[in-house]
Amino acid sequence: MKTIRLFFLLFVLCVPFVLKAQEDGTSQEEDSRSFHKHEVDSVMAFSPDFMPVFYDVVEPHWIRPLSWKPVDTSMAQTHQYDPLVKNYNLYQDLGIPGQAHQPLNYDYDRSPGFSMITLPYPLLWKNQRDVKFYNVQTSFTDLSFTYGIATMYDFDATHTQKFKGLTAAFDMHAYSNTGYFLNQQVKDININALIHYEEPAGIYGFTVSYLFNRLKAQENGGLRDTSLFMRNAADALTGYPVKSEHGSSLIRTHDLLFQQNVNIKDKKGRYYGTITHSFQYKDLKTSYLDYKFDTAFYQKNFYLSTDTTNDTIRCYSILNSIQWSNYKPMDTLPSKKYFFRVSAGIMHEYVFAKTPYYKGNTFTLFGRVHARLFGSLDLMGRVAYSFGGYNHNDMEAAIGVIWNIEKKWNHRLEGSASFYRYAPDYIYTFYYGNHNVWYNPNWSKQNTLKLNLLWTMMNYKLEFNYFMLHNMLRLNSDFQPFILEKAANVVQLHIFAPVRVKGFGFDFNAYLQYSWSPAVNVPWFAFKASPYYIFNVLRGKLKIQVGMDLMYNTPYYADGYDPVLHQFYCQQELKVGNYPYWDLNLTLKIKRLAFFFRAGHVLSGVIGQNYFLTPYYPAMGRNFQVGVNWKFYD
Repeated sequence: MKTIRLFFLLFVLCVPFVLKAQEDGTSQEEDSRSFHKHEVDSVMAFSPDFMPVFYDVVEPHWIRPLSWKPVDTSMAQTHQYDPLVKNYNLYQDLGIPGQAHQPLNYDYDRSPGFSMITLPYPLLWKNQRDVKFYNVQTSFTDLSFTYGIATMYDFDATHTQKFKGLTAAFDMHAYSNTGYFLNQQVKDININALIHYEEPAGIYGFTVSYLFNRLKAQENGGLRDTSLFMRNAADALTGYPVKSEHGSSLIRTHDLLFQQNVNIKDKKGRYYGTITHSFQYKDLKTSYLDYKFDTAFYQKNFYLSTDTTNDTIRCYSILNSIQWSNYKPMDTLPSKKYFFRVSAGIMHEYVFAKTPYYKGNTFTLFGRVHARLFGSLDLMGRVAYSFGGYNHNDMEAAIGVIWNIEKKWNHRLEGSASFYRYAPDYIYTFYYGNHNVWYNPNWSKQNTLKLNLLWTMMNYKLEFNYFMLHNMLRLNSDFQPFILEKAANVVQLHIFAPVRVKGFGFDFNAYLQYSWSPAVNVPWFAFKASPYYIFNVLRGKLKIQVGMDLMYNTPYYADGYDPVLHQFYCQQELKVGNYPYWDLNLTLKIKRLAFFFRAGHVLSGVIGQNYFLTPYYPAMGRNFQVGVNWKFYD
């Protein structure tokens, strides 16, 4: 009842803003076209206030045409310094940013090739499929710094430069937090650099991209007694007993990609396609260290030592692919009524892993097609098949159709079907550590079918997903891998509505979903809402935004987290959820400089202390951050 009353009160407070915004005679469609647009300096003066900047991600092996998206230069999300708090992300975490996390909404995505382990840092750790390639007129720089209480530092830097035929980009994210509970400190850094060059004649071009991820985290395993925390029995947060007082993780990855392409033309300039070669080197190392530990936390399993745990995973891989396509790697789709785009190639991957041991070679054949008919109907498909090594007989196939109803409003209807058949991550097949040992070489392939139906107009989205999971592998509460005896089915409805009416904005992101299997735990309802209002003072030289962020999910048996294996696992002991999270924010913006203040989880302790997103890991209590964001357009 307290929760219901609280949401009713917040609804009543928000309604006047909505009604006030709707009183204006301007239609929502007209306002949506003009609100938060990029303002371009007509004479391109030095360091203008705004300049159009666009980006897209570059596929390392599956070459595809680019689709440029504008960089958000508005102040609507300036205060959402961390990806976990952005309004389009709904994630469970371990209480502070920088630690392990996974989405509240179920999804599945997989790329061809060997996978030793899927690390639980999807929003923070990048792979080559996440590297942004920028389209700028001269240069663009974006700097952000945030300081929080208790001691927290967050620094982001982005710079991209274009001169003649070369484009360079650099992105860095560094985060440090001392934590709130015993043994909870985390330090994280993510760096990527990209250089793209194309010679003037347009015959040869190359792209070099390097990624570095590093995480150093204290792993306390969560609270030993959650009921003690919910009774608020300790004088300070560091007084609550944790499962591990000395556990820690050190994880780092290196990822280097060199991609070169040659455009085939005759003496008359007629184009006969592009040959692209990609070389990629990946290096992964994870380690978990603990000493003076509580044996109950490790379920009294000791295979190497009874007083010290030092588990390590080390894996290298080298990939080479070559393909032909009838479009260039950095091309965009043409605006013609009819076209046909196709690419096909082969990839070789060599993998050498020290711990756990693996050595092998795999070849993968792959192809992609994209055709447009009648100017508004796009048909797409892709397929990949692997043979040899651990991934022998892996396969992926997908088909999709897009009906472009009205391009001006980005109004379209999409439908797709994707099928994945992949070997599980290698650590589920073979692992040897101080507390976990298994060897299961006969696991069946994991089969996943995904059906998707999507309607979009402007930035509004209505999406339906259906997943059928067969032979899915998970970890149980004993931290042992098991395979689902029956197929798991998940249905999902997703709504994203970014309302813009003059200075008023309201972003609403919600999921309705249901799983028929207890091994796939999802809340049936989860949402995040961010109402705000922007008004001008000092004749428009100063912009002020006041707003709030609301998040809620229904109770469910959320996955627990095992820091030794760096994996989430199934559990049926503790439910989390049914607790509202309410943040307040204030942003001041003068030209390209913005200052913001954020008060997080202001309801902490007001309606109890059962605020957990992951079992045994309380979410952050009441917290405060101040920050600055500065953009440069030269």
